[in-house]
Amino acid sequence: MGEVCKMTYTVNTGLLIQCGKTKILLDSIFGAGGHRFSSPSQTLWQQIKQGEGIFSQVQYLLFSHDHADHFSAEMTLEYLQMQKVKGIFLPEDAGGKWFLDAIVQRNIPCLQFPRCHPQYRTYLLSQDVRLKAYAMRHQGEAYRDVAHMCFLLTMQGEKFLFTADVDFVHEDFSLFSNMNFTAVFVNPLFFHSKEGQCILREQLRTKEVVVYHLPFEADDLLHMRRMAQRDALQWKDTAIRLLLEPMQTWIWE
Repeated sequence: MGEVCKMTYTVNTGLLIQCGKTKILLDSIFGAGGHRFSSPSQTLWQQIKQGEGIFSQVQYLLFSHDHADHFSAEMTLEYLQMQKVKGIFLPEDAGGKWFLDAIVQRNIPCLQFPRCHPQYRTYLLSQDVRLKAYAMRHQGEAYRDVAHMCFLLTMQGEKFLFTADVDFVHEDFSLFSNMNFTAVFVNPLFFHSKEGQCILREQLRTKEVVVYHLPFEADDLLHMRRMAQRDALQWKDTAIRLLLEPMQTWIWE
């Protein structure tokens, strides 16, 4: 029998991903400043930082890009003062030189993905967990120079694609056409747009679409939750999961 794959939602595109004893924390260390999106509560941040409960013994930190609603260099160093990890994966411009110098001083393996390569070799995180990163543009002309990664995690042979804030209008998704995903994670703008829906239906063959980066109810000034709920009704042959509340947990076996 293979290991159980379990995921727990934190906030925005943040997830705790677990396959057997391997734990990965994705886009989950940031605070309330510098953005208009939802933020981890102080209770959740303390659980993450203290390594309490399911957040104990996290081995890898992944960050899709250096925006304040996905990553905080200062808070990541605060986390690393209390928790030991096997490695950190992030884009080349995330955190700046002072952050990388601090990581080196702590002897923590850190892999920066340069934006000049569209994709990178596969990294073996454990016997059953493999990671591959793809350099793909961020949504919006204002963010065209932001180094942005989509991550592919293969766990027990099941493929999960995390697209964060990818530019679904201009990027080419044909390289994913024959991968047969278990789940593809997209933000609500990707899920709502005609371009994104076309990519999901015609190129990203997936058993399930997971919509994350939905604001919590108190933060949802643009009614994105309602929009995603309406959009989900249009899908008949593909399972749709909306991540609406922190600590939603589900299991793939």
